[in-house]
Amino acid sequence: MSLTLYFVVAVITLCYLWIKRRYSFWKNRGFLQAEASFPFGSFKGIGTKVTSYEALDVCYKEFKGKAPAIGIYSFFSPNIMPIDPELIKNILGKDFASFQSRGMYYNKKDDPMSANILTLDGQEWKDRRQKFTSMFSSSKMKMMFEILDKIGDKLVNTLGRKITESSEQDMRNWAQRFTADNIGTTAFGIDCCCIEDPNSEFMKYGRRLFDLTTFELIKFFFAVDYPNLARKLGIRFNPKEVADFFYETFIQTFEYREKNKIQRNDFVSMLLELKEQFTRVELAAEAMLVYAAGYETSSTLMTFTLYALALNPEIQQRLRNEITTEIEENDGKLTYEMLFGFKYLDMVINETLRMFPPIADNMRTCNKDYTIPGTNLIIPSGTTVEINTYSLHHDPEYFPEPEKFIPERFSEENIKNIKPSTFLPFGSGPRLCLGMRFGLMQSKMGIAKLITEFSFSACDKTTIPMKFVPSAPFLTPQNGMWLKVEKI
Repeated sequence: MSLTLYFVVAVITLCYLWIKRRYSFWKNRGFLQAEASFPFGSFKGIGTKVTSYEALDVCYKEFKGKAPAIGIYSFFSPNIMPIDPELIKNILGKDFASFQSRGMYYNKKDDPMSANILTLDGQEWKDRRQKFTSMFSSSKMKMMFEILDKIGDKLVNTLGRKITESSEQDMRNWAQRFTADNIGTTAFGIDCCCIEDPNSEFMKYGRRLFDLTTFELIKFFFAVDYPNLARKLGIRFNPKEVADFFYETFIQTFEYREKNKIQRNDFVSMLLELKEQFTRVELAAEAMLVYAAGYETSSTLMTFTLYALALNPEIQQRLRNEITTEIEENDGKLTYEMLFGFKYLDMVINETLRMFPPIADNMRTCNKDYTIPGTNLIIPSGTTVEINTYSLHHDPEYFPEPEKFIPERFSEENIKNIKPSTFLPFGSGPRLCLGMRFGLMQSKMGIAKLITEFSFSACDKTTIPMKFVPSAPFLTPQNGMWLKVEKI
């Protein structure tokens, strides 16, 4: 046997032993652990066959009731997945001091637009949250209501013309165009005409943020698992052309308003008020975050809501009756108070968030050794904690018949019976989603406008049962969301 062959065999043997030892990390510390294999660890089939949420759901079902938390592996990174709702409640709330970080990747040097209130940690996060929280208050949302109301009317009128050509429409595309227009107007101060033009620049770059290839998804998980190495390698969170587009667009509006002393009821003006406390790049990064978070999550919520309504015509009609009746009683006008006062709409939205949570994985990083209450199990500092919202929302113990769309789960009478920390569409605790109120406002606006003007039903192109895009970072329907749309 040649020296070269000896060397190759030795390297392969050492790699095998290292991988075997690495995949025993949690077992050696007394944890139950999910099976792991090279190279994706516990995420079997991720990016090609299943989403990360579906891969973790297999682990959740296997170990439910056997341990409060289990060890999992993302590539070679040993992570923790809590299963017990009481432990999850502690991690997100009571014991937040040990889990302050979201564990999100950012790279200030190579991708400064990636450093925002979602990804930052420690004092930087606290400073920004303190300054930006007021931007999402009820009073500020109410100020932007009229903007969204007009864009909602534009959506109805444009879709109404389009269905005269074909009743079969991709409602995911329409929802994306609606949310892109909303955020383009409120966060960047421009009319980006996405509803009229699905190929507009805002739509192009918005899609580019989330339409990831399998390689890009793997690179994202690598950066999250090994942030220091990823920064040394210059790995970006955002594609450069996308970050440049949003930065330049924001700065143009920012400078124009600053020069001409223009004040409007939108995010741009609110950010302008903070110009002495943050750099322009930092403010642009927050504007881009508003777009990234609001564009995809809200359009996804709208998309799955319409899907559920199309498959449940009785629920659709009841919702239509509620909204139509109240609008007619108010002289045909929809108000902010009415939008957030529709009880059945609330129930429908919550049930959609349960069945199809746009962000189905709530991450945290342990910042100091943490002993799981009632055990001698220790989560080491630096460990990524993955709370699989998707599994909690589909657990029959907490939500009987989880694959059925039942809005009554969230009625005033029943919602109080939902076990704490089993329904987490926006997270919980100090790092609860800051833009929740805006996201709900535009989602409810879109649904209210559409459901009072059109009926929705399944067509030949509708995917039943629902299938998700394996490489998407959010829960995303495969092949769009084709529905039959008819004018009422």
